[in-house]
Parts: sequence; structure tokens; C-alpha cells
Amino acid sequence: MKNIDAEKYYKLLKKETGADDTAWLEAVKRELHDARNQPPRSDSVRCEIEHVYGSVDGRELDGDLFTPVHQPEKPRPAIIFAHGGCWKFGNPSQFHYHAHQLAERFGFFAISVDYRMSQEAPFPAALQDLKCAARWIRAHADEWNIDPERIVACGGSAGANLASLMLTTAGVADYEGDGGYSEQSSHVNLGVLYNGEFDMWDLLEKGSLIEAMYLFTGGTPFECPERYDELSTVQRIAETTPPALLLHGTADNCVSHQQSVDFHARMKEKGCASELELYEGMPHAWFNRPEDKKESYDRMERFLVEQFGLATEG
Repeated sequence: MKNIDAEKYYKLLKKETGADDTAWLEAVKRELHDARNQPPRSDSVRCEIEHVYGSVDGRELDGDLFTPVHQPEKPRPAIIFAHGGCWKFGNPSQFHYHAHQLAERFGFFAISVDYRMSQEAPFPAALQDLKCAARWIRAHADEWNIDPERIVACGGSAGANLASLMLTTAGVADYEGDGGYSEQSSHVNLGVLYNGEFDMWDLLEKGSLIEAMYLFTGGTPFECPERYDELSTVQRIAETTPPALLLHGTADNCVSHQQSVDFHARMKEKGCASELELYEGMPHAWFNRPEDKKESYDRMERFLVEQFGLATEG
């Protein structure tokens, strides 16, 4: 545990938890609900909103599925998207564009997951939901003609933290959960991480996302420091960590781009394949702005093409 100023921490926590943001959150939820029900569509891609892939204690786990109408003849990759939103709001629509593009252009099996958020269940529930999605994909790999060793985890902001956890926690039983398909492995083979949080202690020192981390971990860093360590994936990188692409704006005032710089450096130190793309002057979540969405997608596409040797459909 790093030396965190307790007085400063509790002042920030009180300020953030005392703020009445109900109206703002409700407005965001309405906007996201509308976006989720208006996904990009084309004649060549089948889209299924709220496709169920697992269940925990009677609670269905679902995501938004994008796959070609005509299943490719050769085994194709799959990708699991995890949206951002401080682990407490957001929905799969954040990655509808990326999922649709990959399905249409390269025949990907793509699902953007609606994982459980911190108000419903704290960590590791969200990670368990994403790992369940990976197991579900492998369980149906033969049926859907998916290559089970070409599964990608992609996320933005809090979703990038979760995707980085998928990269760095293969085989950790406590993170598997009870969503289903326990006979399958939940490991992933590549990661694409947009402006992610990889060092919780650095965020605490900078006074960023205090309430979000408190809700997600279920406690303060003084009550459960081990949780903050668990979520700090820069500490979990090993020689076996799969390749990753990191993308971050240099004007990100929520999560410093130094988080991605440090994650990339640690990957290189451990001998892991890693690519880092910094976008000068771009703010947090820039990758999802309409005017920047294509550029952020194109860089991801280039990485996936190079790693998997892909060719466009048709």
C-alpha cells in the first residue's frame, strides 16, 4: 500500500459521495438506452441486442451481438467489448460501431457486454461476467466457426481496466464466477485498451475517481488495500501476458495517459508484445466521439490485422 494522505482522501470521498448527481445519471442512462436500441445496421451483419450468454443466481447476463449474416467458411476471431463509465454506468452501445465494423469487414464474432456494475455487485462481479462471455464463446466455437485461440478483450476507461484484468488473470479461479460453461477456459489472446486505469494507487494520489473506486472495490484503500492492488494490472503483467495495444489521449484529465505509458513500459520489460499510440490533445473517452470514432477504430483494426493476419470479407 502506498502512502495515501488519509485526510485528503476522506475529504474527496465525502465531496464526491455527497454530490447529488441523480438527475445527470438518469439523463445519461436515457441517452444510452436510446443509443443501445439504435445500433448500426447493414444487410451483411446480424445484430442482436441483449443476447443472453450466461446467468448468475437467476440474473441473466447479456450483451449486444454482431456477426455476419453468412458465417465465414474459415474459423474467425471473436472480440469481447467492455464499455466505460467508472464501473457504475454505461452500456454496450459504446462499442457498437467497432463491433459492427469488425463483423462486416473481417467476419468477427463480436459481443459488447452489459456487465454487472458496482451498484449491483462490486468487484470481481464485472470481471466474472466478462470471463463468462469468453467461456461461452469457446463453448460454441465449433457451432459458430470461431477460432478459440483468437479471442480479443477490448475496453475503454473502466472497461479497459476490466479488459486488462482479462489479459493478466488467466487461470485465477476466484475471478471465474458461476455464470456458466465452467469446463471452458476464459483466457484471451489479445487486448485493445483505450484510456485505461491500470494503477489504482496513482489515481488515488492524483485524487481521481475516488468515489468510483470506493464503490467498485467495496471499501476505502485503508479498509481493503488488497483490492486496489488486485485492480492495478500494471503490477500483474507477467512474461505470459498476451499482446496489447494501448491508445490514450494526452489531454485526458480523468485518467492520465501516463497510465498507458507505464503499462506499455512494463509489458516491454517483461518481454511482452505491446504497442502504444498517444493522441496529442485528445481528452478522456475521445475514442467514442463521432468525429474521432473512425480514427480510433482504424488503429485497432490495423493491430488486429497484423496480429491475426486478417483479410477483408468478400
